[in-house]
Amino acid sequence: MTVSSAASEVVSVIMSTRVVSVKSTEKVSKVLRTMVRNRIGSIIVTEKGKPAGILTERDISTRTAKGQKVMGMVVGKIMSKPLITVAPSAQVWEAVEQMVRKDIRRLPVVEDHKIVGMVTERDVFRWVIKVAYEPNIPDDLKKLVESRTHAQIVPAH
Repeated sequence: MTVSSAASEVVSVIMSTRVVSVKSTEKVSKVLRTMVRNRIGSIIVTEKGKPAGILTERDISTRTAKGQKVMGMVVGKIMSKPLITVAPSAQVWEAVEQMVRKDIRRLPVVEDHKIVGMVTERDVFRWVIKVAYEPNIPDDLKKLVESRTHAQIVPAH
């Protein structure tokens, strides 16, 4: 891959496809346990079966630091909204620009009103390494760059 072809790479190439979602009526304490169990820093929040927001570690820690008792609250009360998204066909640099402009670390990928993936800072870092070293990525970095999680959207239970 050349720098020029990397510049036109699309989001679907770098996104993680394992996305966990919960209903907006779930308690933060339960959702936080789900996030820890799944080793994720965010979770998509749905209302009436549709993506409505995102709950992140930052949402929880910021409110906790301000003295709010968030564990007994429902996620719909503290989630970040509106949900900022990107299409899988968008160019990677557009997603990165949106993340920087909006000061967000995770960008849900939506197609036909459905979450199909997530672009995280880690996905962007892997892409940058790939672009910087291509075509001669060191073996130890190559394994890290190519290790993306692929799965379906997972409703939390």
